[in-house]
Formats: sequence, C-alpha cells, structure tokens
Amino acid sequence: MHGRQLVAYILEHEGIGAPELAGKLGVKDRAMRKRILAANDEMAGIAHIVYRRGIGGYVVECSDRAQLESWLAEPSCTACDPACALPSTPQERVAYVLQDLLCQNDWTTLEDLSRVLSVSRATLSNDLRRVEETLARFDLTLEKRPRHGMRVQGTEMSRRICLAALAVDATLADEPCYPGADAARLDTISRCVDDVLDHDAFKINSFAHHNLIVHIAIALARIERGCYVPLDPDRDREMLATREHTVARHIARAISLAFSIDLPESEIDYIAIHLASKRLFEPDDTAGTSPDGDAGEGNLVISDEAWNLAANMIEAVWRAFRFDFRDDVELRMNLARHLMPLAVRLRYHMKLENVLLPDIKERYPLAYAMAVDACGVLTQHFDTACSEDEVGYIALAFALAIERTKDEPAPKNLLVVCASGMGSAQLLAYQIKRRFEGRIGSIDTCDSAEFAERDLADIDYVLTTVPVTRHVAKPVIEVSVFLSEDDSRNIADALEADRLPSASPLTRDLFFPHVPYRSRAEILDFLCERVSAQHKVRPDLHELVVRREMLAATSFGNLVALPHPLEAASDETIVAVALLDHEVMWGTRPVRAVFLICIADGAGDELECFYRSLSHVLTKREALDRLLADMRFETLVHELEGDSHDRD
Repeated sequence: MHGRQLVAYILEHEGIGAPELAGKLGVKDRAMRKRILAANDEMAGIAHIVYRRGIGGYVVECSDRAQLESWLAEPSCTACDPACALPSTPQERVAYVLQDLLCQNDWTTLEDLSRVLSVSRATLSNDLRRVEETLARFDLTLEKRPRHGMRVQGTEMSRRICLAALAVDATLADEPCYPGADAARLDTISRCVDDVLDHDAFKINSFAHHNLIVHIAIALARIERGCYVPLDPDRDREMLATREHTVARHIARAISLAFSIDLPESEIDYIAIHLASKRLFEPDDTAGTSPDGDAGEGNLVISDEAWNLAANMIEAVWRAFRFDFRDDVELRMNLARHLMPLAVRLRYHMKLENVLLPDIKERYPLAYAMAVDACGVLTQHFDTACSEDEVGYIALAFALAIERTKDEPAPKNLLVVCASGMGSAQLLAYQIKRRFEGRIGSIDTCDSAEFAERDLADIDYVLTTVPVTRHVAKPVIEVSVFLSEDDSRNIADALEADRLPSASPLTRDLFFPHVPYRSRAEILDFLCERVSAQHKVRPDLHELVVRREMLAATSFGNLVALPHPLEAASDETIVAVALLDHEVMWGTRPVRAVFLICIADGAGDELECFYRSLSHVLTKREALDRLLADMRFETLVHELEGDSHDRD
C-alpha cells in the first residue's frame, strides 16, 4: 500500500485506529508512522493525515476536496516502476526483495534492504525465509557471506523463470508491473508472437499465451542488462530440427525487428524451450503414432519416456483406487500427449495456470484424487512436485476415462397416476417422456381407482398427482399435473440415485471428533490402529499409508486431508474420520479434518459416489466450518448431502 493508496484507505475508513492500520500495512507502529510521513510529503500543500485523539484514529484533513481527489486520480510512479514503490505488506516485501536480488549480481546487505524498506532487521529476516523458499522452487539459492551480504546463486535461465513467474502473478493480479514487462512492451511482443504462431499454424495452450509473452519480455529485459542464457555445449542436434525451434527462430526474427536487438542462438533455444513447454497437441497430431511410430510433418511422435510414464501413472491409480484403466489406450495416449510439454515444464520449473482448478476439484473429486497419486510417479521421475494446476490438468484425463467406463443405465418403466382423468395423465406422461428421452422405457397411465388393483411387477417408479394410500414396494414420486422444474429435478434425482449405490462407507464407529494429536504421524497411527481393530485389513496397512504420504502429502486444501494406502488393503471400502482440535501441518498445508480411505477391490461406482458427496466438504469452507464447530456424526452426514441441501 503506497502513498495514494494509503490516503484513499484512510478516507474510506475515517477514524481508523493505529493498531488496525498497522495491521493492514503489515508493519509495526514505527514503520507505519514513517509511511504516514511519506504520504504527507507526497501531498504537501494539498492535505495532511493527522491522528485525532477525540475519535481515536487517523483522518485526512484538506481545505480543497476537489484538489485532493485530483491528486488521488493522478497516476503513481509505482504504476509503471516498482522501484518507486515502497512495499508495506509481507507479500509485497517478499516480491520486492526477490526482484531486487534476482536483477543484480552484486552483494546486498540486510541493513541496506531494511533501510530502503523502512522495516527492522527482524521483520526482514522473517521475510527472507519466504524469499529462500521461493528461490528453492526454481533451483536458486541465497548465498550469504559475512561482511559481504547476500546474493542469488543459480543459472540465468532459473533467474528468468523465477522473475517471469513473479511478473505473471503481478500482471494477473493487476498489480504494478515488473521492469521490462510494462503493458506497451507486452502488447508489442504479443503481436509479434501471434503473427508468427498464426503464420506457422503452431498452437499453444490458451492459458499459457500470457505466460509466454511475459517470459519473452523478461528475457529482453535481461538481455538489455547484458545477461544472456549461455549456449549449451551439449546442444541436442535433434532439437534444432523440431518445429519448436523453427517457430522460435521466426519469433526471434520478429522480436529483433520490433526492438532493434539481436538474439543469439542461445536465446532462440530459450524461446524454443518455452514453446515446447506450452505447445498444444490435439488428437490429430498423434493419430496413429506410438513411441516408435512415424509421424508426418507437424505431428508429434510420443517419446518412450512419456509413453512409459503414462503407463506407470495408470498403474499407480490401479494399485491405490482399483479402477482398471490399464487397457485404456485412449487414456494412455491422452496422458502421454500431455506429458510431452509437461516434462519440459517440470524440468525447468515453469508455471502454467489452470483457471478451471476450483471447478475440477468440485466436479471431479475422484479424478483429482487419482491425479494426485498419478503425479507421484512424475515427482519421483523428475525429482520435483507437480503444482495443483498441473494436477488439475491430469485430473481431466482421468475424469474423461471414468465417464467412458460408465454403462448407460437401463431405461426405466414408469406408471403415471392421475385423479383428474386419462387426458391429464397422458399429457403428463408425454411431458415426462419428452423431458427424459432416452432414460425412459415405457410409461403407462391409470387413474387412482385403477391403481388399487394395478400389477406393478414391471414398474420401476410410480409418479402420482394424488396421495397414494396403497402400500407399494416401488418408489413413489408426487408430481403436479403440469410438470414443474421441481418435479423434473425430483425425477432426475431418482433416476440418478438408481444408477449409483446408496450405501455409504461412513460408519459411526470410525468417526472420531476432538482428536487431540498435533502431528501427521500420530494421527495416521491412531486411525490405522482403529481401522485394523475393527475391520479385516492387510497387516501392513499403516506401512502402505505412510509410503503413500512419502510420495506426496495428501492434503487436499480447505483444511482437509485424504490419506490412503499405496495399494488396496481391504475387501470393503472403509472410511475413518478424525476431526482435530488443532490445526496440523500436513505437508505444506494446515489440516483439521482427516479422512483415511481404504479402498476395496472393484469399488467402482461406490467410490465415485462417496467422493462426489465428499466434494461438498472438500471445496466449500462454510460446510467444513459447520462440521468443525459441531463435531457430530449427524452433521458430517448432513454436509455430505450438501448439494441437495443447497437446492432446498
């Protein structure tokens, strides 16, 4: 929050107290007062921030409100140059320090940074922990030396990728742009790239387009500072013959003309790597190809690496979830095709946003859980973890495979009962048949008198416009004569419920509220012990669960973890639930609700049904908050039925 932002905030929160304002700024009182002094200097002669003891807070005093509003509307120097910005929150300071350290090769001292940022050494030391965590994700380290200070150690390519990731986040959040990534430069680069991609008919992922433009902008900014990616002495000759390299050369030529700058071969290689990480391969690109196949010009030959990794991912899902996709060639091809650019992103720690991620988690929770396990194979192979965004893309492939395995439910035979005559009954029957075409076998009609003697042996559902007094074993659905939206929804729910199992693997005897343990290991010990005591499971259940956690933490987000054994370990699907009294770090995420899921052989639709109901707790924080506040089994069951409750 900078000068104009600070003044605007105080105007909107007139009388804001010192502790609240300091908390908003993310600094201590002394640093807050420095920010206020700086803001007063900026608007000297226009207005002044003062503390009014009478109201116990800060206000903005001015003699000419129109002049103040005009000043507030002026563009700030920080809008185009972060060097002018004085970061205030921890997040802003981390971004500032990262940029400062990445953009220079000289030593920087903690004292210099704390003086520039107007924060204490202790505050900055806390921020530096997050700086080092971010650098580590890009194979960069913070070298520290007494009497010298600190500087970033790592390759030029790693520096660029880290800078570009920060710049992408900033531009997507509409925050001040990074040097070299201003709007005008991005627009020019975008036109150059788009012209080449259109001319060469080279497709990239639409979500990755902005990412590519920012990467090229950062590359140009680094080149202008004399920092080049070195030419790889072991340069792969085959890479020079790829479409990516041809297109990269065309982009480099367009960029050179637009910015009057020469791009050496190493920088063309750099652009080619980015194109390879973002290329979109459509089914036609790989039609008829295999790892050893012969593809025509422009087509993709699946590498042995991608083909074998895809098989290992499918095998991992079979072991853990007992869904057998091992003979699903289409799934294996979809995964292998996606792995070609993904392998490049993982090797170079490149980021690809997935704007569909929240919807994927909510709509396809089972597929997402499968993808988490499948990506464990990639973590072992590439020695780097897949981001949630990447897991989401893999989940789409498994969601499609799950949908293709579903058998269409047999058409249902309905009986429509209506008291007002056969004409209205037939009209209602026609409406239902048209609305649920393909899901209805036959529809018979009768009036309430005939219904008393009607043989229901061939009927699956009874739909009636009048109360039914006869006891029948078939499901009865009350509807109105003129089919309403609520009626249609009730019928649809009944048909859907018929194709999915109704039994839930949740049981009261494996529901544990107020669990006091404070570590992942203690919680897993506790749940595995309780499950083993009450059910017939493999004796190595605990070992299988721990081995699965070692591949990647099973924290799902939203304070929920879904641990499970590496392989199927029971003859029935079992779910044990622990609601914790305290947050526990589960990998890198806090957790308070743990669902230990032991999946049976052939779980199939039963498992999908459970994950679908579980998605309400996994994705809606208010549902989890209600469960943690109440800690009752009945509340859990109620929240797992959240979709139907939401409709009501």
